[in-house]
Amino acid sequence: MKNKYSWMLLGLAVIVGGFFIGKHYYTKAYAEREIDAFIQEQGVPSKAIYDEKFVWDWMKSGDYVKNFKVRGDSADMVYQYIFIGKGQDVLFMPYSSTSDEPDVKYPPAKTEDDFNLYLGEAYEDGDSSLYVQHLKLFTGTEPSLDDGKYVLHKTSDIFDADGKRIEADEIKKGDALKIYLSENTAVKETSPAQIDGEYIFKIVREK
Repeated sequence: MKNKYSWMLLGLAVIVGGFFIGKHYYTKAYAEREIDAFIQEQGVPSKAIYDEKFVWDWMKSGDYVKNFKVRGDSADMVYQYIFIGKGQDVLFMPYSSTSDEPDVKYPPAKTEDDFNLYLGEAYEDGDSSLYVQHLKLFTGTEPSLDDGKYVLHKTSDIFDADGKRIEADEIKKGDALKIYLSENTAVKETSPAQIDGEYIFKIVREK
């Protein structure tokens, strides 16, 4: 009887151990895919990467970490990526032995969170530019734009509410718009005022 229970406990230990090992390798593969997707979006050329390491930091954070160096960047610059868990953003945390605030050759791709979001509406149909008014800051730093009319010189990165890319001439008078602008947006003081495309991340037509 004692041997029977011993075998049962051993079998249970093997099953539990196998489950956790399988889970670890699944999570590790998933983490590396997420990190690699971030790196690809960041624009780091795969041929420029060297001294690459991908590890599970099981002794401290429990996170999955990828480090490497990039040809053409400073030799002491290390690109570090941290995967914390599903549903969370990959963290990019570069470091250098010579700088507390390292400036990398390939910074992360910008997202909506890096821009001020304004809500407004089109006062004319779009063509080679967009014509908007009643801009109200929704998220971001203190507003620097007044409530007047603006010509936005932007014909790309325009989307509908479902994320489908559309053309500027599909924006019609009265359409409600989400407009993502750089914090350092420069406004040309004409009538109406003008904003160049370099300051506009993207525009979304709401339903």
